[in-house]
Amino acid sequence: MLSTANGNSLVSLNQESVLRRITNRIRQSLELEDIITATTAEVRALLGTDRVMIYKFHADGSGQVIAESIYENRLPSLLGLNFPADDIPPQARELFTKSKVRSVVNVDTQQIGQSPVRDLETGELITEEIRYRPVDPCHVEYLTAMGVKSSVVAPIFHEDALWGLLVSHHSHSRTVSEDELEAMQMIVDQLAVAIAQSHLLTQARAKAQREAVINRIATLLHSLPTIVLQPALEAAVAALGGVGGRLCLKNQTIDLQNGDYHSLGECLIPGSKCIQLYACGQQPVISEPTIYPLIEQYSVWQEHYKSHPHEVWAINDIYQTPALRSLQPLFQPTKIRSLLFIPLEYRQKLLGYLTIFRNEIDTETLWAGQFDPDNRQAFPRISFNLWRDTKKSQAQQWTGEDIELAKEIGKHFASAIQQYELYHQVQAFNENLEKQVKKRTLELQNSTEQQQAVFGVISKIRELLDTNSIFQTTTKEVCQLIKADRVSVYRFDADWGGSFVGDFEATSPHWSNESKIGINLVWNDTYLQDTEGGRYRYNETFAVDDIYKMGFTQCHLDNLEQYQITAFVLAPIFFGQRLWGLLTTYQHTGPRQWKTSEVNFLTQIAAQLGVALQQAELLNQTQQQAQKLTQALHNLQQTQTQLIQTEKMSSLGQLVAGVAHEINNPVNFIYGNLSHVSEYAQDLLKILEMYQQELPHPSVEILEEIDTIDLEFLSEDLPKTLASMQVGVERIRQIVMSLRTFSRLDEAEMKAVNIHEGIDSTLMILQHRLKAKPEMAGIKLIKEYGDLPLVECYAGQMNQVFMNVLSNALDALEDYRESELNNHPGQIVISTTLGQIEDRVKSVVIRIADNGPGIPEDVRVRICDPFFTTKPVGKGTGLGLSISYKIVVDKHGGVFKCSSQLGSGTEFWIEIPIQQALFS
Repeated sequence: MLSTANGNSLVSLNQESVLRRITNRIRQSLELEDIITATTAEVRALLGTDRVMIYKFHADGSGQVIAESIYENRLPSLLGLNFPADDIPPQARELFTKSKVRSVVNVDTQQIGQSPVRDLETGELITEEIRYRPVDPCHVEYLTAMGVKSSVVAPIFHEDALWGLLVSHHSHSRTVSEDELEAMQMIVDQLAVAIAQSHLLTQARAKAQREAVINRIATLLHSLPTIVLQPALEAAVAALGGVGGRLCLKNQTIDLQNGDYHSLGECLIPGSKCIQLYACGQQPVISEPTIYPLIEQYSVWQEHYKSHPHEVWAINDIYQTPALRSLQPLFQPTKIRSLLFIPLEYRQKLLGYLTIFRNEIDTETLWAGQFDPDNRQAFPRISFNLWRDTKKSQAQQWTGEDIELAKEIGKHFASAIQQYELYHQVQAFNENLEKQVKKRTLELQNSTEQQQAVFGVISKIRELLDTNSIFQTTTKEVCQLIKADRVSVYRFDADWGGSFVGDFEATSPHWSNESKIGINLVWNDTYLQDTEGGRYRYNETFAVDDIYKMGFTQCHLDNLEQYQITAFVLAPIFFGQRLWGLLTTYQHTGPRQWKTSEVNFLTQIAAQLGVALQQAELLNQTQQQAQKLTQALHNLQQTQTQLIQTEKMSSLGQLVAGVAHEINNPVNFIYGNLSHVSEYAQDLLKILEMYQQELPHPSVEILEEIDTIDLEFLSEDLPKTLASMQVGVERIRQIVMSLRTFSRLDEAEMKAVNIHEGIDSTLMILQHRLKAKPEMAGIKLIKEYGDLPLVECYAGQMNQVFMNVLSNALDALEDYRESELNNHPGQIVISTTLGQIEDRVKSVVIRIADNGPGIPEDVRVRICDPFFTTKPVGKGTGLGLSISYKIVVDKHGGVFKCSSQLGSGTEFWIEIPIQQALFS
């Protein structure tokens, strides 16, 4: 049922204030907890009820009270308590979701009222009175058990999904007005904005935290010529919330020593010694003796990856996974319950396994009363007292975010381990050279220098971040180091043809490059096109010492002879697992016997080019994501500023126009009648004077009354008093006209207006701040108005600009005089002239200068930034000059700038086109 008109008036008076406070809270803080806590208190104060709370739904349909405000403990606290999903029936959820219905329940009358915001069938917005019907008895008993006699519920949405409820409870029966429902609806709309802001902030923080973790691990891993796997393993375990972890790898050193290379599967065969294991934290207990000393040797992993090739395997509960039955006894002595198994793969090659363990945990959920999950709807709830639901030994679930983070970490481990293997290959190569030092001293020296060159090239590649610089540096360095005639980069296209990329060719100074291939030359090899990359897709480097000894077809030889190619080495460049192109090395002066070290060198450099391409791509993606995030934050600030400006201008305009209108009528009445009163008084005084002449000797009583009222003084002072009243009323009429000119509600559209009238109306409103006060002199105002035509603009918004700039100037002068403890002769100069914007658009220029303390340069460059202010809390929002800048620059195509010098004052330059058609 509806409340009285007085109640409606009270809500109307408080509604705007509450909404403004909540909006300010959302603007000043992005922390959702602070916002909802303040909101519950504001709503409870607005409605005058005993309890207001915010209820948030969980994914399983249950929910929790996350914010609450209670008046004088009239109702028990429910903060932090959970409610089962069945406490809110499906039909109620459907009404909340589809119609955004607001619910009102009166226990005494046993009536429930519903006020939908959207039509259930069409989804269109509607405005409708509260519709009442009998409430379900079970619902009545439910509220009675809570000690509630009156309930109001409004749904809260986030991204068109039911996020939670704003609930008002009262221990006594009370009526609810449509205005109160409308106020609650406005508040939940503001809460939806706050939730969206908080969601963006949470995503940004999570992304930054994830990137920091990955960067920290990558720094530990990618530190050639050494690699630190143990600290990286510990960092990965900590990042994924584990209690222990294992890194199982093939021991590349043993392969190099024996000269026999094995796959990871072969190394995991029991009895093999070519496995390296790093472990940290809690581990499964393997009893001695056993044929499987490592958990990675169990066949369960190989069986799983037959159908799930090299994917992250997230095992939430070891004891609920039948495939792990053989491994369960190893974990039973421990509290390990969850396992994340990450295969480390690089270019379709399995390098090892990274495993993360999580312990089981005990959980405790605080419920609002004990309930039977199997039979909780059979009887109404009789108690909402705290009930602790404690569960022992629960598995921790791996989330989607955990798995994505694990994939990224796995990629870095695989890449680093592959680089580590390359490093070991280089080390082994050096060791073999050292064994032959007596026989091949010169060859060893050349090879050593060449290997040092590998690290030099790799170091230079790692210092570069853009692809062009990487290719240019690589070809130049390789050409010099192996003394080839020419080194180029060839890139495949979609049909496995290709071209030589950009100006990345390096040539030897000892060879006249008459047959230079040239920039972006297309060279389509039919063999590569037919075989989709041929041998190179299998990461094979192809070296040819003499093209005439390889059995090439005549067509192929003709093509090579055209460019005078007699020998070459082609090394594949991979981008991830995709064949991207070739590092091409050509000899033109004659056949050349390529050394194994030179071929390996080119293979390594090509591999590093692939890594560099990935790093450059990752940097580009990171920069793009950072730009998108920055743009999203900028858009959010723009939206906030626009909302605040709209609300501020609307509220200010309506207030000023309303005050002017209400004052105008009585003032006009007084002003219109004062002339008549003055005329009547003159007539009465004239008649009185005639009576005195006709009856010069009045009675004693009249003489005494004349003496009492001082008739002579009254006759002289009454015309003066009426004249003074005439001046006062005229002053009030001028103020009212200034208020109406300032608000300009009737001029919301762009119109040609007198700029001087807008400035004068603003000065009239600020007149009280210009006048002298007992403790300090007044502020001198100098107006230097030029001859200006009418200017097309949004008059109300331009008046707001004048108000913001003049208010800042007055604040600066007042603070300066107070801080200096002197009577500084404050002065403001307002000048207007004609001008031109960019020497082509005629404009008007308004300059407002003060002789205050001035603005420091670091502050001046930021004064138009949203929310930037140097004023104390509560005195400034940091939006005035930002809004003024947008009004002048964005809406009028003008210029808004500030110049200042410390100790001499500040001047604001406001310039807008005379005709907006020219600007547009």
